Amino acid sequence: MRKTPINRIIIREFKRIKERKTLFLLEIIFPLVLFFFFAEIYKQEVIRELPVAIYDADNSSLSRKAIQFVESSPTLKIAEYCNSIDEIKSLFKKGKIQGAFVLPHNFENEIKSGNNSSIIVYKNSTNIILSNYLLKESSLIIKTISGGILLKKIKSTEVSDERAMAVINPISIETASLYNPTYSYENYLMPGLATFTLQMLIMLAAVIVISSEYTHHTFGSLAKMAEGKAYKILVGKSLPHLLIHFSSIILIVGIIFPLYNIAINGAAITLILLMSCFIAASFMMGLLISALINDQLLATEIAVFINTPAFIFSGFTFPIWGMPFIHKIFAQILPFTHFLNAFLKVYQI
Repeated sequence: MRKTPINRIIIREFKRIKERKTLFLLEIIFPLVLFFFFAEIYKQEVIRELPVAIYDADNSSLSRKAIQFVESSPTLKIAEYCNSIDEIKSLFKKGKIQGAFVLPHNFENEIKSGNNSSIIVYKNSTNIILSNYLLKESSLIIKTISGGILLKKIKSTEVSDERAMAVINPISIETASLYNPTYSYENYLMPGLATFTLQMLIMLAAVIVISSEYTHHTFGSLAKMAEGKAYKILVGKSLPHLLIHFSSIILIVGIIFPLYNIAINGAAITLILLMSCFIAASFMMGLLISALINDQLLATEIAVFINTPAFIFSGFTFPIWGMPFIHKIFAQILPFTHFLNAFLKVYQI
């Protein structure tokens, strides 16, 4: 390699990455550990066997049939049988259950008499995702029970099965779940978490690139090596980091996604190019902070302050259009916000 100023700075920067523990951890070790860690968390893809309790105050053949429907659900698991509402509340407080089904007294008699009755469903709404899972499954179970009761009544009048089904369900619903039809956590959360973490690691490493030169009083020798040219410092110090971060893209797209069966519906090369632009934008933003703030600790604190809410402000979990105006403005500052919109189109569509 020809010993130009830029080449000398590149070699110097690779040595600094190897010698500085903080940079080595942020750019080499943490991506390897965290990306696999996130993928392992959501490896099961969907929630199974949510613990629920049953309080059967009727103890009839119909109530026992309803309990069998709960038992047959792959999403739910009967963890406790209770004898009172207070016992159910106690189990919720102890964290032993996420939901409960209460079948009231005279449940079967009311149904046989032609009156309405109800199955009371308690759900822990502190976790919205779990709560929605439980609501969806309990609604399906109760709808199935109601349909079965009505079908039995209609068939007793010697109406044909086809006609009976038309009476029970005059309007059928056909749904088509696009982009994540299996409701997989792995396909939904893992890519977003991995790219958000990548932005944070890149920016935390980038704020050290220039500010650490001032902290360790080495900027003078760096400027001398660059012959006083700012662009030579920028190019020479950026290229090693961008190359390392590019390897993180290959790790995510080329190893983690295939290993955990995370499907990419778009072209992989397009996704790699998009993510390359993303790492460049994230790195340059961190480098800007590093150049403006000479104090390494303060620069790091600013990077942490900017990145900590980035996942929330990206629109990944809550739409940006639903946020207050000032929050929308802050969201536009972050590279992850703009990247995510394009990423989901390439990755899912």
